[in-house]
Amino acid sequence: CLPCGCVQAAAAATLAAMASPESSDSRGNGPERQGTVLERAGSALGRAGSNLGLQRASTLPTDSRDLAFAATMPMTFDLVSARPFCGGLWKTQQFIGFIFGVSSLVVLSILQPIPEYPEANAMLGITLLCGFFWVFEVIPIYITALAPLVLMPFFEVTSSEIAAQSYWNSIQMLLIGTYLVDIALEEVALPRRVTLKLLLHFGVVQPGVLLFCFMMLCWVLSMFCNNIAVTLMITPFAISLMNAAEEQARDEAAAQSELPQTSDSDASDDDVHENATAAEVQRFADGLLLAIAYSTTAGGMATLTGSITNEVIYGIGTLQDIITYGKWIRFALPVSFVTVILAFIVVYIRYVRGLQLKLLSHEVLQIEYDDLVNEKGLMSRDEKIVGAIQIIQFVLLMIRPQIGALTKSPYGATLIGDPTIACLPAVLLFFIPSSVRQGQALLTWRTVHEKFDFGLLLLIGGGFAISCGFTQSGLNMALGEGIAGLTESANPYTLNLVIIMVAAFCSQVFSNIGTATTALPALYSASQSSLHNPLALLLPATLACSFAFILPTATPANVIVLAKSQDLSRSLRIRDFFCTGFPLTLLVIAFGGLVCYITGEMVFETSAPFPKWACDEGVSCLWVGVPGEAAQNVYATSQACVLDSNQTTCMLWNRTVINAVPFYGSAER
Repeated sequence: CLPCGCVQAAAAATLAAMASPESSDSRGNGPERQGTVLERAGSALGRAGSNLGLQRASTLPTDSRDLAFAATMPMTFDLVSARPFCGGLWKTQQFIGFIFGVSSLVVLSILQPIPEYPEANAMLGITLLCGFFWVFEVIPIYITALAPLVLMPFFEVTSSEIAAQSYWNSIQMLLIGTYLVDIALEEVALPRRVTLKLLLHFGVVQPGVLLFCFMMLCWVLSMFCNNIAVTLMITPFAISLMNAAEEQARDEAAAQSELPQTSDSDASDDDVHENATAAEVQRFADGLLLAIAYSTTAGGMATLTGSITNEVIYGIGTLQDIITYGKWIRFALPVSFVTVILAFIVVYIRYVRGLQLKLLSHEVLQIEYDDLVNEKGLMSRDEKIVGAIQIIQFVLLMIRPQIGALTKSPYGATLIGDPTIACLPAVLLFFIPSSVRQGQALLTWRTVHEKFDFGLLLLIGGGFAISCGFTQSGLNMALGEGIAGLTESANPYTLNLVIIMVAAFCSQVFSNIGTATTALPALYSASQSSLHNPLALLLPATLACSFAFILPTATPANVIVLAKSQDLSRSLRIRDFFCTGFPLTLLVIAFGGLVCYITGEMVFETSAPFPKWACDEGVSCLWVGVPGEAAQNVYATSQACVLDSNQTTCMLWNRTVINAVPFYGSAER
């Protein structure tokens, strides 16, 4: 049945069961039996709700290894929901995704709605199939990423060799280098030790102080490490502190109740006070987990390696030569900072304002620190070295353009790039002996094998393969013609805001990874044929993919805190995400969008005409010495021109068609 039908059937079953004679009091067990019926109905409604994609905490695994995969595939790892299709393999929405995906490919291949570019129809169908399969998790998202490689040669879009090149390039090596250092940092538990030391310095911790400390720690760490790894590191530690705080509150209330009572009402008041105090701790715990998810997502925006969505844009076309590590930080860090501050304000107002309790005493924090010492020992040389290597990697990536300028080939090509800079510190981890584990290095291959999610390499490669297919099939030309009319007269700031709103909304529904891997290659290809500066479309869209705070399945960080909340006395609920994330998303779109537009113009000149480096990359682009308006209210002496299918005429940004033959072989080609 359709998802809404599942809910209706569950509700009908509830009413029928409550109205049946067996549930009446005439059998002597009416209330008990009615309670059982309601429990069964609640379970049915819960399963229907999770079939709608509204993941509940109880449907997800809590084991760290399983949760690392469930962070990007929550539906696949759903432990509870009914799977009535494909022999018990698929949930309802997975079956719907399969039907929509396959139908899109078949219908577009038959109807051929883009007659000028026949292969573009199949490529559009392949893109939609991947999009539906990613959104509905028909099969694991990493295997869906292989669909372009499998399908494009059969539909004559491109060859297997060209498609396969997308799955292993410099971007994947950059990802490997940064992830290896992240794993080493997780192994030595340095973030946990630093946090406890900081909290012990404050003594008795007020709720607002604790919230701010955790958010700033997650925000900073997510710049250095991938935000998924940071969430997996910090969330269990935060839950341990919250459980200790709740136990402390109940112990204090119990000690108070043991004092001589003057009346029964005094004892009743003590019980009320104990429950109220525990409820306040639970309320703060909900806010803290949401704050961890939001701050890690915000921190991941700031660096190219902090978020998977950022790594997608870095590998499109030749953008890795334009968007350097340092430039991205200058562009995205202000947006990231605005986002984390807005997240703190929203969470504080909803969960912390009005709390009277003192969460953690010095004794509780000391017990937590003693447990850490018993588990890991005193701060070791390993922690210091790993922390230093993390900083060295960050600094080297920041100054990579300067390093590259010193190492040029005889032909002027840069020899040292980001992949080399990222992998150099990672390789050092295998040469330095550990002072804690005798006979082993700081990082071992067994640890890497257990904790590295190699599927991410396929996922990012799938996005690059789609981008390659757009160019090879001519789909970029068809999309560009459609987008050109929208971008030609649009105000740059309005266009920036519209892109952010659309990408942010899609990320809430389709997840930020699915949105980025599908939409960013499409936008880049469309910008090439519409002659609109690709950075003006890609930069806001990439950041907006991280403006996903409303639903628990929108980002991996949201999924992780939802699953881990099962270790609290009360799990997070869908409404916790919605009621907190909805106002935060609106605020971030408004204020973050403005900052994004300002920093994009300052760092990348996004309002400039279509750049020559983008024209040199495309086979259908010609750089011509024709003066005129090359962007809105911007005039240039030379500009890009899109060639037609016969390569004899081309179209300028203002839609003027000129003869291209005189410009062939010119120095400006």
